[in-house]
Amino acid sequence: MANEDLRTRAEMDTVIKDLEAKGVTIDTKEGEITGLGDVVESTLQKFGITEERFKEWFNLEECNCSKRKKFLNSVFSWKKKSSEG
Repeated sequence: MANEDLRTRAEMDTVIKDLEAKGVTIDTKEGEITGLGDVVESTLQKFGITEERFKEWFNLEECNCSKRKKFLNSVFSWKKKSSEG
């Protein structure tokens, strides 16, 4: 189990270093943060899958999409890349 933990940590370190090389950091000010939930929502919307459509398709009053988005954002978030220079 210890070897598996070390391997997972090494894989995550590689991902983090790659994100940092692309300008993704966690040192942010209010409004400069985006997260995994935002990315998932944006991607689904590009395919026409909105919260309203999801509810309609599955005949739901509430789908908890916002709650899942907030959870995913809290688990994995990063600084938005500046459009400046």
